Amino acid sequence: MQQDREHPLYYLDAETLLVATYIWVDDELKALQAQDFKLPPKQKHQKATLAELLTLAIFLLLQGQDLAKGYLAAKTTLKAYFPSLPHLSRFYRVLQKAQGLLAHLAMRLSGGQGLLQVVDLKPIPLG
Repeated sequence: MQQDREHPLYYLDAETLLVATYIWVDDELKALQAQDFKLPPKQKHQKATLAELLTLAIFLLLQGQDLAKGYLAAKTTLKAYFPSLPHLSRFYRVLQKAQGLLAHLAMRLSGGQGLLQVVDLKPIPLG
């Protein structure tokens, strides 16, 4: 990921980045499932979705935070967004089982594809 101020993610506030990341991750997971990609199975007693856990991991990494410290802080500060986060060790187990998927998402994100897109809703006559 580019670390300069020209990357579009640089200008997003934390809340917008979190929501945009979740939407992007969720859409990516749905697209992969539509292509018959096998997602990691849900852990026993796992209440948070895979999209939520991957979103939080990506969000913390984009913020440059330590994963463990950021996760523990997120359990309280981001409770409105993630009401049912598991214990840190379960979070790590989910990430470990989804490491290939996380690498795929990181590669897609670093290419700048998919997260921020401009949609023009005004029709323009072509003829």
